[in-house]
Amino acid sequence: SSGINAEYGDPLISNMVDTMIDNKRAANISGVVAAFNTIMAAQRGEVPCKVTSARPLSEDHLEALREALGKFLKENEKLLLETATDEALIGGMVVEVGDKRVDMSTATKIRKLKAALAMPL
Repeated sequence: SSGINAEYGDPLISNMVDTMIDNKRAANISGVVAAFNTIMAAQRGEVPCKVTSARPLSEDHLEALREALGKFLKENEKLLLETATDEALIGGMVVEVGDKRVDMSTATKIRKLKAALAMPL
């Protein structure tokens, strides 16, 4: 038994965890939890968005970004903005909302330009 019981949690969750362990699927528990969290966030109208930039964004930039991204949301949706930095981007940013990704980084622009210049005329 997983040690999760009705006193501390839902018996359905305890049964699911026990079944996964019994069937040697314990390694998949974190994936199931992540999927459940995604479903629950969608149910609450939460829209996760990750923005990665070369350097940390200022409060002014973050506010402008929240405002711009907010225009794409439905009335009952709430933006959950997560930020990260990656110096390899050189400049610009990468915005990920759900399964959509927009790469506006300087590194990608340079890579595309190099590829275009390498093509024969």
